[in-house]
Amino acid sequence: MDTVTTLPAAPPAPRGIIRRLHSRQGREDPFPLFEEIRTAGPVVSLGPHALLVTRYAECAQILSDRVWQVPDQQWRSERGIHTSGAGSGVMATLPRLNPPRHSQLRHLLAGPFTPRTLDRLRPTIRELVRSHLDGLEAELEHHGRAEFMGTVARALPVAVMCAILGLPLSDASLLSHYSVQTAPLTEPFATPAQIAAADAAGADFHAYVLALLESSLQAGGNGLLSQWLTHERLESGQLSVSDLAANVVFLVGAGVETTSSLFATALLALEQHPRQAAWLKAHPGAWPQAVEELMRWDPSVHNAVRVPAQNTVLAGIAVPAGTLVHALIAAANRDCDQFTNPHDLDFQRRPQRSLAFGGGLHYCLGAPLARLNAAEFLPELLRRFPTLRTDGPAVRPAGLNLRTVITLPVTRDRLAS
Repeated sequence: MDTVTTLPAAPPAPRGIIRRLHSRQGREDPFPLFEEIRTAGPVVSLGPHALLVTRYAECAQILSDRVWQVPDQQWRSERGIHTSGAGSGVMATLPRLNPPRHSQLRHLLAGPFTPRTLDRLRPTIRELVRSHLDGLEAELEHHGRAEFMGTVARALPVAVMCAILGLPLSDASLLSHYSVQTAPLTEPFATPAQIAAADAAGADFHAYVLALLESSLQAGGNGLLSQWLTHERLESGQLSVSDLAANVVFLVGAGVETTSSLFATALLALEQHPRQAAWLKAHPGAWPQAVEELMRWDPSVHNAVRVPAQNTVLAGIAVPAGTLVHALIAAANRDCDQFTNPHDLDFQRRPQRSLAFGGGLHYCLGAPLARLNAAEFLPELLRRFPTLRTDGPAVRPAGLNLRTVITLPVTRDRLAS
């Protein structure tokens, strides 16, 4: 007899849980709601064809076991889900592809994110950190307050991506706008209006990158875009220029939004946990472990979506092939079976692998870059601005996947002379 028909079905998710996660309170602090889901069961149903998973062990299994795949274009087509407009380009990007296509594309795109390449880029990142913090200084001097995201937290990752990919730094404001506006394309519960607006921004972003690729093709040279354009997979037709453009869009959007989220999380966390901030100030060599703890405590990506390629079992629950499963990474990172006192921010915590960067084949391509950005930016931010504090709430859009911050006003207290 089929195991799927003999094992128990998942209990239902708490009533209205997705609506409550999208509420203002849920956006500000989703963790009590994650605990409510966990109390209902490690695997709970969200309607007849979707599940929510909160426990570390099961989320790690979903992210690493090859039985689990991303819901790609074939999965969508089989269910009559048709993507039109710019959103269709998303289906050609790394997060929406399974092997062998995923492996081929990841190999092509991985070059800029290797440790050796990033080590060569470190002086450039340091200079960008300095110049953006100069901008923050000027804004605070002239106005007494500044908008942290636009001035530095999002602007810096955009500038870094420009340096890596060879995009014009003069277009940084435009790229920042695109990264914010296209973020709903990654959200599983976005409204039709949000998708329509994101589609329009995505179309503009895609056209912008296509124009850059065309210019690179005509100009030749040995820049990264030119190298990609002359790669054997493009020349042989295995990968189209349009697909390459879609993945440049993905790299910019993902790199900017996740890193800016980490920067905002760090500022908010250190303000809310002054003892941890004081300990870190006294132990500056602990910044790498502090960054890992910040990403565990409130990761930039809260949810990963997978489907099993065949009937399987998860925490004793039957999961039919093709079921949409939401692995709630942020909940898993606060699983008390995996982490002691998981809701505490503790920079002295014994190192343990969190799921902040995912796992398996889809482990975040830009993880080394995110760590490098944080290692260069956060210590320098606190050194130059020891009394920086928020001057209003962080404004977050509705969403379950990305921990995006749109605006975060800051000010600073004057040091006593």
